[in-house]
Amino acid sequence: MTFAISGILRDMHAKFLLMISTALICSGECVEVGLPQYGRIEVSAFSLIGERIPNIAVDLIELGTQKSLKSKIHGAVATAIHYGTYRMRVSAAGFRTVERDVSLLQPEVSIRIQLPVSVECGGASAEISGSIQPASGDRVLWVKVVPVRGSGGTEAHVSRNGAFVVSGLDDGDYFLLVLDGEAIVHTRSYQIAGSQRVSLDLGKP
Repeated sequence: MTFAISGILRDMHAKFLLMISTALICSGECVEVGLPQYGRIEVSAFSLIGERIPNIAVDLIELGTQKSLKSKIHGAVATAIHYGTYRMRVSAAGFRTVERDVSLLQPEVSIRIQLPVSVECGGASAEISGSIQPASGDRVLWVKVVPVRGSGGTEAHVSRNGAFVVSGLDDGDYFLLVLDGEAIVHTRSYQIAGSQRVSLDLGKP
């Protein structure tokens, strides 16, 4: 009887170890195979008034090696681009060059970008500032400015008297969002060129 019980315990112990090993293997990282490793990026550029800009020049630079992939770009389409993150430069005659980081993690990516008009003196950036009423008081208000086309954006804290300034923008079309904590309490679109002041009344729809 003792030997029989001992054998049963050994069998149960072996099965338990097998179950634990199987669980550990299944819970490990899964590696997907067969996914494409190269993709296509198509870029379209627009002016401040929303007109499409023809004959744009596009360059992609590998972030690690700083190698340019211009040879793989024809017009505004980059083909046979290895999956990864790149610095993209878009330029056109009469417009300022715009740079942004682009991640290619799928077979095809379409990118819209807005180019600001070139200014001879250069260096100046657009900003939007103003006041929000009623004053923030004990609330924590933020203003977030997001471009209508493309990606990016920036934000600024609203002071206790309701004043805010969002700077470092390119000329273009933007959505201005007022956030109270994580809730959006006001949304409005603006065409920003140079410096612009606004007054927002959160008590009105």
